[in-house]
Amino acid sequence: MAVNNPVYVNESGLPLNAIEWLETHHRSKAPEREQMIRDLKIKKGSRVVDAGCGPGLWIPLLAQAIGRRGRITGVDISPEALVTAQQRNQEYSEQVQYKLGSIEQLPVQPGVVDFIFSANVSQYLPDPVETFRAMGRYLKPGGRIAIKDIDFGSMRFYSVDRGLQERVFSARKRWEHIRVNEGYAFEDSWVGGKLAGYLEEAGFEKVQERQYRIVRRYPLPEDFRFYLQGITRWFVCEGAPLLSSRDEQAWLDLFMDGPDCVLDSETFISEETEYMVSGVWTKSHSASIFYLDAHVERREAALV
Repeated sequence: MAVNNPVYVNESGLPLNAIEWLETHHRSKAPEREQMIRDLKIKKGSRVVDAGCGPGLWIPLLAQAIGRRGRITGVDISPEALVTAQQRNQEYSEQVQYKLGSIEQLPVQPGVVDFIFSANVSQYLPDPVETFRAMGRYLKPGGRIAIKDIDFGSMRFYSVDRGLQERVFSARKRWEHIRVNEGYAFEDSWVGGKLAGYLEEAGFEKVQERQYRIVRRYPLPEDFRFYLQGITRWFVCEGAPLLSSRDEQAWLDLFMDGPDCVLDSETFISEETEYMVSGVWTKSHSASIFYLDAHVERREAALV
């Protein structure tokens, strides 16, 4: 998902939800993400919604999974991201349409979708249970949802002092609990391990969780190095108010380009786990859903 007013900008001048950042991050984990879609076993000919599609990075994988008879609706709140998605996925233009809208009020009729896919969106949801419940109403009875997201509780750097890692991660996790009170947008970067419980509470059945361990070693591919430098700087962004200035500087010295950069060490290993959680919607849709207002319709028309 791309947003129009990001809070944090990384060391390359890119917000972590800017289009270029999302593209680089996606490329850095391409093998694992291709496997994620294969494992979902989406039926050929399915009608799919990519909820929070951003610049359309998952569209090729979804389009290949459902075949030429399948149809995809890519939905996002950012007009810029949707334009990029259209441009980058022209070869799938017969299968895909893009619509401006929120994931709580999808711009499709209720009860007609076979499969809803949503990647890297749930971390920004203040009430994921209510959002997932709202999304379920757009599915046919027996339709499925799949939610993919991160969990930084799984991230490890094996050649970095364990105590420093724990202090940095703990400070960020505690900061995410209180940062909304300081005027920042909601974010839960530890959401991955909670997704199964959220889907069950939202009313989905047959909930399944798959974990994808992502390991990279020296020498790092350029895209993954870019990703790690952005993420590790993000851990101490917004002033890192709950971390000592000494630990903040020590952390940055380890990951930013320079003589102490651990990414250039032959012993460097990075590990993290991404979660894909799916569930089945067995309820009938509510006829009372109104999914578009005039404002969204006007902005959507500008994308055509």
